[in-house]
Amino acid sequence: MTSSLLERCNFPLQDASNYREAIALAFERVIASGQVILSGGVQAFEEAFAAWLGDGFTAEHCVGVGNGTDALELALRCAGVTPGDGVIVPSFTAYATVASLLRIGAVPHFADVAPSRPVICPLEVERLLAGRHSTRRIRAVIAVHLYGEACDLRSLRDICDHRSVALIEDCAQATGTMYEGGSIGTWGDFASFSFYPTKNLAALGDGGMLVLGRQSDLSRLRTARRLRTYGWNREREAVEFGVNSRLDEVQAWILWAKLKDLSKSISARRSLAGRYRDLIGPWAGQEGISLPGDGINWKHSYHLYVITVHPMVRTNILSRGVADGIPYAVHYPLACHQQAYIAQRLEATPVHLPHTERLAASVLSLPLNPYLTEQDVQAVSSHLHALVSVV
Repeated sequence: MTSSLLERCNFPLQDASNYREAIALAFERVIASGQVILSGGVQAFEEAFAAWLGDGFTAEHCVGVGNGTDALELALRCAGVTPGDGVIVPSFTAYATVASLLRIGAVPHFADVAPSRPVICPLEVERLLAGRHSTRRIRAVIAVHLYGEACDLRSLRDICDHRSVALIEDCAQATGTMYEGGSIGTWGDFASFSFYPTKNLAALGDGGMLVLGRQSDLSRLRTARRLRTYGWNREREAVEFGVNSRLDEVQAWILWAKLKDLSKSISARRSLAGRYRDLIGPWAGQEGISLPGDGINWKHSYHLYVITVHPMVRTNILSRGVADGIPYAVHYPLACHQQAYIAQRLEATPVHLPHTERLAASVLSLPLNPYLTEQDVQAVSSHLHALVSVV
């Protein structure tokens, strides 16, 4: 692989270069305003993000925070989750999802993913809710839209409404994913977004957004804003618990500029994903490879392009990728219940999640971002085919 192709695989570098003028203008705006914390940039981005979410959302529903993990923690707090409460969460997710509830002192109840998809299985959620212990309340379900795939939100919404638990959408990897014609992040009581530099909508540093559901009342909206700044009211009097998690003004202006191009960026990701399918699809089945794609009622945003391969084949692909300069990756080699810290906490109650464990052993991420070319996708596909066809 050529060095130019490797450089195009570096999405944060390419994105920063492409938005050089917008980044410079963001700094100029902050310097000119003289206001560096929770000022015009954050307000403008919260307004723009609410408009992007669609009808029924206003800037009041969107709270810019320091990062996606903070956004998820604040969503849990807004949902009334307290130390000792249970939260149903997929084990097959970025560890940050579970870290957010551990920071509160909540107890994870790990649900398996669907048999053929890397997202939480509604039947597993129903089973866990039906079998919950009376001494441990389950207050929330976290639906993680992993890789840019959408969870079965309609089923999860019905289950949570029936059981009177909060539905929280973790949209960290799915900005731009569509479900039943609208954006993800609009079905839950709360949603969290991440703007980490590798995400579909990427800051130059870090950032996140807490989104409250359309039906949130005014008191809940006010609580969310107080939570991000020490629990202060307008007079800077601490009236409840709060943290220090504020979206930076410079990052807000950068994100505001990039949001205008998000649909074009997602379209480029989808186009490249389509080329992967065209090139790999004809021989994928005979080599035991499965490919991602859209669902009946949702559209993938392809934050990551993740296939599944035999574990032994994956080991060889990763090794040869390093040698040949192709950045294959694994998201994630360990599910959360397999992490050492979590395993210690669950020692008395071991967890077995067959679909989750199968995915952890077989997922493989192929290079994908809007700056790759069709020639890049061709090179990766040919390299992959050469490796799997000789095993």
